[in-house]
Amino acid sequence: MQVRLVHIFHNCFVLEVGEISYVFDIPADRFRSKKVLTALQRSLCGRDVVVFFSHSHQDHFAPDYREVCLGAKSLQAVISDDIEEMYPDLDFSDALIVEPDEDYEFNGLAIRTFMSNDLGVAFFFRTAEGVKVYNGGDLACWDWENASPNELVFTRSFFSSVVEKMTEYSPHIVFSNVDRRLESLAGGPQLVKEVKPQVFVPTHALGRTQWLQGIHERLGIDESDCFTYRRTGDTQFFDLDVR
Repeated sequence: MQVRLVHIFHNCFVLEVGEISYVFDIPADRFRSKKVLTALQRSLCGRDVVVFFSHSHQDHFAPDYREVCLGAKSLQAVISDDIEEMYPDLDFSDALIVEPDEDYEFNGLAIRTFMSNDLGVAFFFRTAEGVKVYNGGDLACWDWENASPNELVFTRSFFSSVVEKMTEYSPHIVFSNVDRRLESLAGGPQLVKEVKPQVFVPTHALGRTQWLQGIHERLGIDESDCFTYRRTGDTQFFDLDVR
């Protein structure tokens, strides 16, 4: 099955599967240049859209997401519960509010959430076509050099437990943070090695994407299995073996 991926900015991507566009972590206005907004709206125009928000940090959540997505044919939202708490004045009555480590059925999607070691949740979901997707939000192996030994043990153990679960769920597509400041790349190589997704999407670049060229080599995968983007609006098609 062929899917289409579009890079928007940072952790925001559009994944087209059949007639539906799945959008992740649209950022707040301060992180959206005119080019970013144009690329996003062009990707969603006339499409049935499901938007996922992993947590309330402004580089991951746009309070005005309805206005941003006005051009969509239809819009549904899956939103981490910390966002509802952070924005009590917003109306989320038409959205699915999710908590960590729970299962949900939502308009043809089977969704599983995982508690993040940053804030909010990570998502695993299966589409009606059988495409399985993992999006980690800000869940990653944040093993900073200045962390204490106990913090490092906790962080690495926490991330390894999520990776172990993902080996069981066997997602076709994985979105996960890859941070060049960390020797571990925030766990990207470990996730790729153990989960073996058909497509890996490195995230969390904050617009600094030049260093991602050749990232597949550090991840230990073929270039054809990695979405290596450079600019807002970069697009790539992938053929998935969905069984």
